[in-house]
Amino acid sequence: MKTTTIFAAMAAAVLFITPLFAQENAEPTSPAYEVEYQIPGSYKDFRIAFGGGYAFRLGKIEKTGDPGIDDLNKQLRHGFNIDADAQYFFKESWGLGLNANYCGSSTSGNNISLPDMDQPVSSYEETQSMLYFGPSFVGRNEFSQFLLVSSVGFGPLFYTDNITVNGVTGKGNKTTLGFNAGLAGEYKLNARTGVGLKLSYTIGSINSLNFEGQNLESEETMSISNLMATVFLSFRSW
Repeated sequence: MKTTTIFAAMAAAVLFITPLFAQENAEPTSPAYEVEYQIPGSYKDFRIAFGGGYAFRLGKIEKTGDPGIDDLNKQLRHGFNIDADAQYFFKESWGLGLNANYCGSSTSGNNISLPDMDQPVSSYEETQSMLYFGPSFVGRNEFSQFLLVSSVGFGPLFYTDNITVNGVTGKGNKTTLGFNAGLAGEYKLNARTGVGLKLSYTIGSINSLNFEGQNLESEETMSISNLMATVFLSFRSW
């Protein structure tokens, strides 16, 4: 009887101790298994960027044969730009966004001989501006310290031309369809912000102008396209 009791006690001890020993010496879960079956990451990320820089007017410069007028036209080719992006990424490599950019240039001169004017004007000022706004398809390629973002899109392009002759101002405007494309290289300052350089262009053209209530037709198509170099600051949600 004592022998049976001793064996029963030993068996009970073995049954109790064995699971504890097995649990303590069990191999850890394979990391490869966890990586293989883990839940895919989410890429629903936001990014906004804004900045400014230089704008170069594309297209042919009108040559009148008058050095004074031709010089004014050349000055209008160089201006400034303001650019802003708001983007939402559905996947790691692509998303959708909105882009807005503004380009402006101005020129002025004294004693300028203008067509259809009997005598030179004492003062002449002209300011041209192009405002683009539209949706875009966005791609991104990310590195540890750098981010590349590209975009293409279509949208309205608003053109205005204000001319002041001897203190009297006339205003012209026209709206057309514009095409925009850009490539931005960004350096990550920290986990949420960055600085970079964006090269982009907006293409559009017009063949008429609404000037002081009149629709003025042009014999040649006028380019209102710009090539832009923008220094920007960005903010990211990831």
